[in-house]
Amino acid sequence: MIANRFRSGRASRPWISGIGQSQGVFRRQQAAGLTLVETVVVVTIMGLLTVIGLPFFTGTIQAQRLDGATRQIASDIREAQARASLTGWQYRVVGYNQSSGDSHRNQYRLMGRSSAAIAWPADTVGAFQSTTQMAGEWVDVTGLYPGVQINPSSASARFWVAFDSRGVAFDIEASCNPMLLTGQNGTSKSLRVTTAGSVRIQ
Repeated sequence: MIANRFRSGRASRPWISGIGQSQGVFRRQQAAGLTLVETVVVVTIMGLLTVIGLPFFTGTIQAQRLDGATRQIASDIREAQARASLTGWQYRVVGYNQSSGDSHRNQYRLMGRSSAAIAWPADTVGAFQSTTQMAGEWVDVTGLYPGVQINPSSASARFWVAFDSRGVAFDIEASCNPMLLTGQNGTSKSLRVTTAGSVRIQ
């Protein structure tokens, strides 16, 4: 009898089960609130890391562009020297400095002639190859490596370095030795060509 009354008493008290349900809802709401707080914290931390890391990331990209431009110009000068040694022609790399008002500023190209008796092709001529002359395509340094400039403070509009049939640098324009390349963040690198034809990056 007593047991039956106890059981019937529990059964007749729906507010007890109601309390349990309320506590469950409260726990779920509390858990959802913690998840929201954690999300806000994570987003805040990510934002701070982005703000702190962005200047470093930008500086790294600019340094890579400057390094890439310097290595490419050095490689193309070495190619001119190698072609002269292999073919017996004279080759030169000629271009326009940043200080130039020419439409080809911060650009350069490779040119060749079969001997000193033949004139160099005109700077503005289109790319071509003949039995006595050649002119390559323009290499746009700023287009390939945004922010990089060639000899920005030079008084000379043009630069060039020429190699004879032995690969010796016999004609080096003053702004090409050394050649100064500057990046968007103000850093710089220089190229120096020796008479023997070697190219040094400093």
